[in-house]
Amino acid sequence: MKKFITFFLTLMMMISLAACGGESPSESSTPTGGSTTSDNSKKEEAKVYGIGEAAEANGLSITIDKVAVAEANTTLEKAKDGFEYIKVWFTFKNISDETIESPKAKALYIVYTEGATGDDSDMKSEENSQVMLEVADRDERYMSRVDLAPGESTGGWMIYQRQADKSEITMHYYSGFVNVPPDLVFKFTVE
Repeated sequence: MKKFITFFLTLMMMISLAACGGESPSESSTPTGGSTTSDNSKKEEAKVYGIGEAAEANGLSITIDKVAVAEANTTLEKAKDGFEYIKVWFTFKNISDETIESPKAKALYIVYTEGATGDDSDMKSEENSQVMLEVADRDERYMSRVDLAPGESTGGWMIYQRQADKSEITMHYYSGFVNVPPDLVFKFTVE
């Protein structure tokens, strides 16, 4: 009897997970000749945020405060050919009524080629290069998640490699998996 109950519960869990998944992201983001009014209106409603603009998702406000090319000796490794390191300063603020965790560093991506979902994009999360001890603002680097009480904020900088010949940068924020459209999109220029 216990085996039957275990089997039944497992089956019910699989059915509920399948039902929660609904339509796959690739099906919903690719037009197939039919009417795509709802898909187009969702894309038109998606706001793109710039430097200094607070973007909100899942009880969290995220602001890119500033962006600058990283000093030459910021990391142990050199940037790939055609790329350079940049520092991106973020502020994360809890705008919900409950304590929430600040995002992990790997939730924010620099995008080299944008697609409908993270899986369709060419992008990279925060560079996990070893930052040199001599970097003056090393202690301001955003490294770990913290619990944020309502109204509380945290922040710091993260480091990314960007294409040196392009001044416009796109960044995506994903609160969960990257096989869906991004929760937030940021675009800005770096001189």
